[in-house]
Amino acid sequence: MCGICGVYNADQRPAELSVVRRMRERLVHRGPDDEGEFLDGPAGLGFRRLSILDLEGGHQPMTSRDGKVALVFNGEIYNHPQLKSQLESGGARYRTRTDTETILNLYERDGAAAFRRLVGMFAVALWDSRKREFLLARDPMGIKPLYYSFDGKTLLFSSEVRSLLACGLDAALDHAGVVDYLAYGKVHAPRTVFREILKLPPGHILRIAPDGLHLERYWRLPKRKADPSLGLDEAVPELDALLSDAVKGAMLSDVPVGAFLSGGVDSTLVAAYMVRHSGTSRVQTFSVGFEGARDGVDESSFAREAAEHLGTDHHALTLKAGVLDELQDSIGLLDEPIADSAILPTFLLSQFARKSVKVVLTGEGADELFAGYNRYKAAYINERMRDLPEWGRRLAAPVARRLGKGEVFKNLPYADARQWALATASARPEELRAILNKDFWEASRQTDPMDWLKEFDAMDDLNDALAFDLGTVMVDSLLMKVDKSAMRASLEARVPFLNTPVVEYAAGLPSRFKMRHFKGKYLLRKVAEKHIPKSLAWRRKHGFIVPWESWVRKKDNASLDGLLESKSLAECGVFDVARLKVFRAELVRGSREVEAGLFFRIALFGLWLESLGVKSPAAR
Repeated sequence: MCGICGVYNADQRPAELSVVRRMRERLVHRGPDDEGEFLDGPAGLGFRRLSILDLEGGHQPMTSRDGKVALVFNGEIYNHPQLKSQLESGGARYRTRTDTETILNLYERDGAAAFRRLVGMFAVALWDSRKREFLLARDPMGIKPLYYSFDGKTLLFSSEVRSLLACGLDAALDHAGVVDYLAYGKVHAPRTVFREILKLPPGHILRIAPDGLHLERYWRLPKRKADPSLGLDEAVPELDALLSDAVKGAMLSDVPVGAFLSGGVDSTLVAAYMVRHSGTSRVQTFSVGFEGARDGVDESSFAREAAEHLGTDHHALTLKAGVLDELQDSIGLLDEPIADSAILPTFLLSQFARKSVKVVLTGEGADELFAGYNRYKAAYINERMRDLPEWGRRLAAPVARRLGKGEVFKNLPYADARQWALATASARPEELRAILNKDFWEASRQTDPMDWLKEFDAMDDLNDALAFDLGTVMVDSLLMKVDKSAMRASLEARVPFLNTPVVEYAAGLPSRFKMRHFKGKYLLRKVAEKHIPKSLAWRRKHGFIVPWESWVRKKDNASLDGLLESKSLAECGVFDVARLKVFRAELVRGSREVEAGLFFRIALFGLWLESLGVKSPAAR
């Protein structure tokens, strides 16, 4: 919907408008339609708008009628119509049709408890001059990003890291953040790769008041025992109704809304609900494929099949097979490095869709709610083994480890989340030590790079593994990929599977509804059978595959070869560059002794570092 930014001086110095404007200038792509600013004593707010709802009346920052409360808001509130009706019944008077005003009126009535009642995606900054309190809040699932920096006197915040860096913040790299990225392909909240910048975690409020800084959690994924009496005959219509309502709410807009369509069960089901709720308007869908791609890599044919069945107005984008050669020119869309090879195609698809619509719905979240990935089979086996006596677990373990490939199967069974986290890492400590600068490696060991695990403990059942991914890979990688890629193209992406009512319902379902006969998303596929052909509902998952390994092994790769000779890589103090050159030569030679995935993450990091345009040495 937009980009937000601002400043709050805890020592009560007047906020400077020039600071707000410098940050806001870096957010134009997030909101090309309008801009706004607000100053009141120590607080300053900045805003860039992508107009979606109430095109004429949605200007921000927005203030209360008495001018004592001001806010900026990025996102969409899907239960806005219901909340608006309730608030008006209680005497609230609206000046606009916007969900921004609903947040404002709800805060006026309920204070910070208002955020618990919002269903949707949001990042909010609010100044309450009556209480002399400044608040930041982020939605429960972390769909919308919110970064901040606080030095004890001044709080700076923004939708994007690059916007904060425009204020002259020290761009020194954080040792633990870099190691976290190299091990997992993302940086876990609240850390970033920068020493002075943090992410506000999902479901949290950051409150600055005269008595200090307070980080408060207002939402937590419920962990409750599944109802053993629940049957499919009840669960299918219940989930169907929740998903239908979620998609209907996500279609709230005064501008055209479309959908990304891969032909898989998740995006096809979302599109099917959209067709149901669109009335006479024809839903527009968008897919991406690759020239000359082999079967199992390109999903274009499945997307066309789904579009034909649903009767959508389908638009297909075909990319050249060598699309990753353009990565260097577009890596700047990322605030932080994210090792997802689909970033560039997602951005190009977003640009393509933006020619026709301003909003798209996507299928993110379904895999993490209903067990769509292969690793969840290991979690399911772990749950089954937990029910065995100790002697039975010892006998079953060797057999269980042969039921699948990868570290998650090799390390069965699991006693806690830390063991699971180590098994799902993409690189082991000894692999990182071999390619990192010696001083950097030693400094990184001074802080536990896995301190983010304090939010997780048990790994008893499948639902624990799903909750783990919802709080890590989903929020810090997949959602950030979608947000940065789409908003760089001035396109709003909405994720109806991650509506809190859907998430909370799915969290309480028994494992047998998610994994059956080693097939994931069982209940979701049963729901999908009501709306789409069985061939699509039960199609085998293979994901959005980009040929990244051939790219890192390509002999004449100007991007990689230039990177290894670059000043920025040498001066950042992170890597043993000589070792990286040997690493690269081995990959070109075709060796399988070196990890291509690790080099891909290093390459993305190096290209991202170059794109910053500022000196970012490792913190001392």
